[in-house]
Amino acid sequence: MSFKVVVDSASDIPLDKATNAGITTVPMPVTIDGETFLEGINLQTNDFYSKFETFKELPKTSQPNPNTLLETYERILSEGHEVVAIHLSSGLSSTVSTARMIREMTTAPERVHVIDSLGASFGYGLLALYAQNALQFAASWEEAEKTILEYRKNMRYVFTIDNLEYLVKGGRVSRPAGFIGGLLDVKPILHITSEGKIEPFAKVRTRRAAIRKLVEVMAHDIENVENLEQQVIGISHSTCINDAQILADEIRQRFRVKEIWISEIGCVVGSHTGPGTLSLFYPIHNN
Repeated sequence: MSFKVVVDSASDIPLDKATNAGITTVPMPVTIDGETFLEGINLQTNDFYSKFETFKELPKTSQPNPNTLLETYERILSEGHEVVAIHLSSGLSSTVSTARMIREMTTAPERVHVIDSLGASFGYGLLALYAQNALQFAASWEEAEKTILEYRKNMRYVFTIDNLEYLVKGGRVSRPAGFIGGLLDVKPILHITSEGKIEPFAKVRTRRAAIRKLVEVMAHDIENVENLEQQVIGISHSTCINDAQILADEIRQRFRVKEIWISEIGCVVGSHTGPGTLSLFYPIHNN
């Protein structure tokens, strides 16, 4: 039995890690001032963020092209594998519902398994990397699915942003939350809930305090986690690599973890969070 994981580009998995793991990434469209691009194909993060402040309106994102999903699933099926399609949270996108519809259009729907990541950015990417590894040792899909869903349940997503305006305009957080953030000139801490939606979590006054708060939240979550030295921690950022490295250093100083992987937030997620976003992802279960 052989499985291949498929993700969309909102997973923000670095290309080398996706390639080494054998994970296929389907590009998601981003529309900028009326022109549509494909993330990772004809739209790259460096160009995207360098021009972000000059866009006439907030970029718009949409689900992957259904034909692209179908072609990707069918190619993997034709190679003799089963498809494990893990997509951007249903609380943030309609990609999962489209993937389930496309599954029924394939030549072997019973060999296409769709999982709602209930996450975004590199936290969702870590879930996919974990899934690809777990699938190598699974005796059946049922066994693998149980393991993957357990990991999904325990994945934590916390992040801070410079400006709530982008999330509010994109409908990812409520306008009252955005209004309060702007009024008080705070640095908001947000998280992704167990339902895969973004909600405000805390607020602090400065960027430095925001970084400390991310570490404190992690410390609280993992205080009872055993074998912490075997855990991989994820950090993603949009144009704030120095802050990402400061966060990584603080985590290394405070906790013994296996590795810390830093990823850049891609154009899809960045369209809604804007430059200056710093995210932290970690599992809160025992290995």
